[in-house]
Amino acid sequence: MAKKFLSTLTLLILAALPAAAQQWTIGVGAGPFVFGKFATRTLRAGNEQPGGPVTRLKLSAATRPGGAVDLQRDFNDRFALRLQTTFTRAPLQVQPESGGGVSLGAGHVDVTTIGLPLLINLNPHGRLRVHIKGGPAYAVYHIERESPISASPFVGTRSRFGAMAGAGLIWWWSSRFAVEGEVLDIVTSSPLRKSDFIGPASVSIPRSQNEHATIGVRVRL
Repeated sequence: MAKKFLSTLTLLILAALPAAAQQWTIGVGAGPFVFGKFATRTLRAGNEQPGGPVTRLKLSAATRPGGAVDLQRDFNDRFALRLQTTFTRAPLQVQPESGGGVSLGAGHVDVTTIGLPLLINLNPHGRLRVHIKGGPAYAVYHIERESPISASPFVGTRSRFGAMAGAGLIWWWSSRFAVEGEVLDIVTSSPLRKSDFIGPASVSIPRSQNEHATIGVRVRL
């Protein structure tokens, strides 16, 4: 994850240098990445008819630290556009949807998301500013199986389109440097398909809703 972070940061800085005289800022941050469900399976005890005891299992990933880096172009005091990348690596796991119980390892997933949200400053002239943002997103999911008995139904890389939205708080302690905290919601189609599973009739594939909370710094170039 560190190598991916440094390479992305370098590319963004190089892209910004020719336009340094304009209103460009670059931000970096890190914080917990919370995954939604990639798939769920409904199991009924024995051969009982509908209405009997039901167990629902979900395939998701554990919460792990993730990084974020972005390049922002300010149009004016209120509106800006960000090219933003987030990335993390986390273990996949199968567990009861209700929480608790025993978790079964299902490999690892690397997630890299690129978004282009429009940012709106709600109080553009203060040192402490609140913003909201939203726009399209493109997520790349790379799933690895850790062992032959791993429960992962798919191994490889799949990309999905979606959207991201979020809100943040930024404190400019000088004309060039600031501290920023942000919560980001990323929604895409699941990287999995019903055809990846044995017994697909009992499987449902919801949209994947992942949340990323970060704290970091912002620098005006």
